[in-house]
Amino acid sequence: MIRAAVFSDSHGEDVNLRWLMEQCWKFYGRMDVYVHCGDGNADFQRAENFIRARDPHALLIGVKGNCDFGADLPDTEEITLEGAKLLITHGHRFQVKSTYAALDLEARRRGCAAALFGHTHVACVEQRGVLLVNPGSAANDSMAVLTIRDGKVSAEIMDF
Repeated sequence: MIRAAVFSDSHGEDVNLRWLMEQCWKFYGRMDVYVHCGDGNADFQRAENFIRARDPHALLIGVKGNCDFGADLPDTEEITLEGAKLLITHGHRFQVKSTYAALDLEARRRGCAAALFGHTHVACVEQRGVLLVNPGSAANDSMAVLTIRDGKVSAEIMDF
């Protein structure tokens, strides 16, 4: 089993991001993976030592959001964890503020079990062709925790 902490849209609120991580550790313990879905990746990078002090071997993954100017990060990332392929994106290139259809279609086209995204600041866990997970805005004290076991992905929103 693998657990992943998923964040997005921290928008310079790295104090909130660290506080969310502490809440996550309090409720779930150590994480195997930390994901930031954009618009605040500088916050995520500043939190790396904080994360490494708790989970030194964790995988850290970030993608570029529409407000991550100058960031040397990809727009999308694919990873496979415990047999489940995940698409990670900010979501703005898939017009997620209007519909989730394009993101769902792209994730299915890539053979993914789930798509992780942000941009809307609205947390959701929705099963379509794939599991769509938006952790909400870390600046507004929201995140998601994924559990991946035997290729199956489940998610829970933590909203404080």
